[in-house]
Amino acid sequence: MTERYACYYAVSALLIANGIITKSHDGVKQMFGLHFIRTCIFPSSYGKYYSNLFEARQTGDYEDLYNHDEMSTAKLYPKAKELVAAVKEKVDEWLAENKA
Repeated sequence: MTERYACYYAVSALLIANGIITKSHDGVKQMFGLHFIRTCIFPSSYGKYYSNLFEARQTGDYEDLYNHDEMSTAKLYPKAKELVAAVKEKVDEWLAENKA
């Protein structure tokens, strides 16, 4: 599922741009929620969506005989594209504000 990796790397970049370092996928999820969802920088729907992607990753990677089919993953793409675009916009904005 490329959607989950696109979102993971976008959210990771967001955290790094704000000096927040994590050591795991779960850490990325937790820090995104704590610093960007709870503070209303991003809507709660993004936090729920990211959590759902994280759970899908856990299921796909660690449960036996689980297969994500094309139809179920195709539904994830539009929201992933939206989340990545919103994160990119925010990172670009912060970088522009903090240029020396």
